[in-house]
Amino acid sequence: MVIVVLGSLQSNLPLLPTTTSSSSSTTSSKSRSTISRRRAIAFGPSVFVSSFLNWFNPNSFTPWLYPVLAQQLEDGLQQEEDRLVKLFQDTSPSVVFIKDIEIAKSPKSSSNQVMLDEDEDAKVEGTGSGFIWDKFGHIVTNYHVIAKLATDTSGLQRCKVFLVDARGNGFYKEGKIVGLDPAYDLAVLKVDVEGYELKPVVVGTSHDLHVGQSCFAIGNPYGYEDTLTTGVVSGLGREIPSPNGSAIRGAIQTDAAINAGNSGGPLIDSYGHVIGVNTATFTRKGTGVSSGVNFAIPIDTSCPECTIPYCLWNTLP
Repeated sequence: MVIVVLGSLQSNLPLLPTTTSSSSSTTSSKSRSTISRRRAIAFGPSVFVSSFLNWFNPNSFTPWLYPVLAQQLEDGLQQEEDRLVKLFQDTSPSVVFIKDIEIAKSPKSSSNQVMLDEDEDAKVEGTGSGFIWDKFGHIVTNYHVIAKLATDTSGLQRCKVFLVDARGNGFYKEGKIVGLDPAYDLAVLKVDVEGYELKPVVVGTSHDLHVGQSCFAIGNPYGYEDTLTTGVVSGLGREIPSPNGSAIRGAIQTDAAINAGNSGGPLIDSYGHVIGVNTATFTRKGTGVSSGVNFAIPIDTSCPECTIPYCLWNTLP
């Protein structure tokens, strides 16, 4: 078994074995209250169904109540579905699609349009995801998604970022690296957004997560843009390998599907708050098939006083 760090869709990153560890902490009454609210929101209809089945006794049931309870059950399921639809609609505009492009030769023009054109002289080497951190065009993603650009010595690598503005208009820009942290497999890009209004993500916290809590991944697996997968927090305090060979401790384990192309996208909670950066999947060597054991880097893992991007500014050599 190996942990696969999900790099650009077509990249050939090494498969690194690792071990996992778990940690536990004493939960305060405030934390229990918080997760109880989250579970009530996420699993309300399921609780209703369970309660209904436990209470229902067909031998003593009044027939005229059948349609009433059936309608209540349908309404509960519809509310849950509507909640997920709204969660995706509110969050997906903050998620970006990243393409790694290698041009055949240095462009004659320095314009972004020429540099980012995908024609016979350009090759898409991989894809990934990211999310909009602020209205100034800072994009958080995984380091391994943009590793070729970060280590480029030829001047031929480009990073093409597809975004949606607050009005729903799609556009693309070249991404420039402004921060790197290979040890945590994190990076920050900057795109020129003059004339566009962006919708940044709502940043949550990861230190107060609980196993069993609902979570959702949004990204671009295998190049399929704006894909939503659902699951739960399956484990906490896991250890996964970073691109530079060191260990990333404290990772979030989830069964929400994460595949190649999801890397760098957000893992969100039931409120749409970002709790992690989707990064890796656990797979059998040689198959490339996810086993449902997936990992995200916690949003506040870099340091206790700040969240991810602030730890990365001005880290370029």
